[in-house]
Amino acid sequence: MIKKVVSVAVAALTAGAGLVSLGATTADAASSDGKIIAKPSLSVRYAPSSHAKYLTSIKYGKVVPLNCKVTGTSVGGNNRWYLLPGDSFGGHEWIAARYVTNIGSTPGWCGNSERFVGRATTTVSKRTGPTTADPRSGSIARGVGVDIICKLPSQSVNGNKLWYWTTDHKWVSARYIDNVGRAPNHCV
Repeated sequence: MIKKVVSVAVAALTAGAGLVSLGATTADAASSDGKIIAKPSLSVRYAPSSHAKYLTSIKYGKVVPLNCKVTGTSVGGNNRWYLLPGDSFGGHEWIAARYVTNIGSTPGWCGNSERFVGRATTTVSKRTGPTTADPRSGSIARGVGVDIICKLPSQSVNGNKLWYWTTDHKWVSARYIDNVGRAPNHCV
């Protein structure tokens, strides 16, 4: 079963627009669209954080496909962020859900049913989004294990730009986490 899930995840990455999430199928992803309600437009960011690099914007009223969601910086009281399909910016295009009205089904969570394990190499801060500018939300002590859903690139921390999204929906810099077993998949 894990081999099948991994195969689906690889196929989704290859296609650049697939979704592998808890309980969702790729068919579900096709019906996940959203209408932009930010005026005059909504910023597209490199990671699910208002502190992440600005890439472009999407005009009010435009309907866009949505791959999956993660938690990140809270925008207007909503901490959900949607991954857009495509690779204009290397496949890392995120929009704040606060300014999106869902059409059809809401996208599933990024990642899949496979979980990954890491161990903190030092005490590391958990954050609400994948940048050091995002608020701290607890910590993981040195030597303690952490369950990981998936990874994505964001702000570089001491030469490592990967961040892990944990099962408690917090973010930790991969710089301070050693993988126990296989490295996590990308958040798609």
